[in-house]
Amino acid sequence: MANDDVNNDRGRLTANELIELLGLEPLPEEGGFYRETFRSPRRLPAGSMGSEYDGERNALTAIYFLVTPASPSAWHILPSDEVFLWHGGAPVRMLRLPPKGPAEPITLGVDFAAGQRPQAVVPGGVWQGCRLEDGAGPGWALLSCLVAPGFDFADFHVATPAEVAELAARFPEHAAEVERLAPRG
Repeated sequence: MANDDVNNDRGRLTANELIELLGLEPLPEEGGFYRETFRSPRRLPAGSMGSEYDGERNALTAIYFLVTPASPSAWHILPSDEVFLWHGGAPVRMLRLPPKGPAEPITLGVDFAAGQRPQAVVPGGVWQGCRLEDGAGPGWALLSCLVAPGFDFADFHVATPAEVAELAARFPEHAAEVERLAPRG
């Protein structure tokens, strides 16, 4: 089953129409478009999560996240775990770069025979970025991202040019992809 055949009503919409319908805004520094849809009222005390957190956090947050060819998700890292759920549009190529071990490419989508999966987990402390699969789908992909402990901009770090160069050197077989997902301005 091709991704274009899934959820045909959504496949006919443009990225701009989805941005308007879902009330999405540009995600600062990283790229893509988002809207927070849930922030747990449960709070985790600062001492319960590790030294990476400077204060208490919500237990869980959720967002819609839209990726387009002009607005991929640039390299970033969080101390929290992220779970991405693919909802529709083009397949998404995600690359996880852990502190130790090999790079971990994943394709989010529903062409299971081609190795795509509708969900991906990015553990805390792992660099990640994603973009649309080249030449596929309607020019956008809609995902949700769940973050636990909940997302806080204080925890969010986008790669610097020096960090992008370091990642490209550490993962030479993926250097072109690392450069492609470098933050834009």
